[in-house]
Amino acid sequence: MTPSRPQFDPPGTPPGDEAAPEADRHVLLAGHVLFAVLLALGAVRAAMASSTPVVPVLAALAAAGWYCVGAVWVSRRRGRIARLWLAGLILIWLGLVALSGEFVWLAFLLALLVWHLFPVRAAIPIEVTIALAAAIGFAAHQGRWVAGAVFGPVIGVACAAVMTEIYQRLRAQSDERRRLLDELMRTQQALAIREREAGRLAERERLAREIHDTVGQSLASVIMLLRAALRPSTPTDRSEQLHTALDTAIGALAETRRFVLGLNPAALERDGLTQALRSLADDSSGLGLRTDFEQHGTPHVVPIDVQVALLRVAQEALSNARRHAAADSATMTLTYQDDEVSIDVVDDGVGFDPAALNGPRSDGTGYGLTAMRSRLAERGGDVTVESEAGAGTAVRATIPVDPDTAAEEADT
Repeated sequence: MTPSRPQFDPPGTPPGDEAAPEADRHVLLAGHVLFAVLLALGAVRAAMASSTPVVPVLAALAAAGWYCVGAVWVSRRRGRIARLWLAGLILIWLGLVALSGEFVWLAFLLALLVWHLFPVRAAIPIEVTIALAAAIGFAAHQGRWVAGAVFGPVIGVACAAVMTEIYQRLRAQSDERRRLLDELMRTQQALAIREREAGRLAERERLAREIHDTVGQSLASVIMLLRAALRPSTPTDRSEQLHTALDTAIGALAETRRFVLGLNPAALERDGLTQALRSLADDSSGLGLRTDFEQHGTPHVVPIDVQVALLRVAQEALSNARRHAAADSATMTLTYQDDEVSIDVVDDGVGFDPAALNGPRSDGTGYGLTAMRSRLAERGGDVTVESEAGAGTAVRATIPVDPDTAAEEADT
């Protein structure tokens, strides 16, 4: 099925509701100038050849006035009114041709307008009619039929139709490109907005994880220590608990400053993953949960972001064992394999149903497991939790690594 040909307004009107491009204004101006020149030449030559010169002049003025109506007033209307205006202009032209053959060449401009304003099925017979009228009028005034009288108007009308069709197709392509460009710009703006929103959400998620894994856990430990200090105990125990709480708060403040600055945990940068986990086990034992640390496999270079993720998982698992599981002891195991590194934290607490934990609760708790999985998923890893009531809890975090790539990153 052939697509419909784009329609345009009559002379003097820009296509659509927006201002016409510079090229369109030039085309419209050229059309006005062409009509004025052809009409003026025809009027002058017809007046010179006529015994009553005022008649062709007045007729030409009437045609000019009707054309100006179309260029100024009718051009602001669309469809049927514009076509009626053009039909009137054609009738006036037929009258001019009846007066003098000098007006025949206005057929070229009329052919342009017809191809602009009428659909193809209507434009073709009108164009043929204009060509025949021009040929007959020219031959009638010459008093004889010559080849130029027939082929001249026909070729002129045909050229006008072809030129107009080419212009319309070029204009349609230009409009389509402009539309696609506008759509692309709108899409880019929408994409930029979504990217900013995604970045904002990702940053909020990152801050939530860091606050939960550092400040949140430290504050929970401080609260536990202060509550223990408030219970009846010996002055020595109370002093030890208060000092531990103070050290925990100081450590939390230091970690907060580091993650605000985008720095990695100080223990990792200073001691490496193995020693940082040993220190974590010692701190956990000091907070009341006897924690043993073990290491299996041959250590190899691990990217710093993987070390951070494993350290945070271990911190969260031990914190949960102290705060929620009522555990007495826990074992933390770091395992190196050729293509992955993992950490296991197993406690002897009361256990829970992992399937019942579907994300953060309304009181803000329950975020730890979600944060673990999110952090590990960003690095292609996974977290598995095995637990049941009365049987303790086992948390395993695994991240795939490429030792060669990690070594190259470490060198740089």
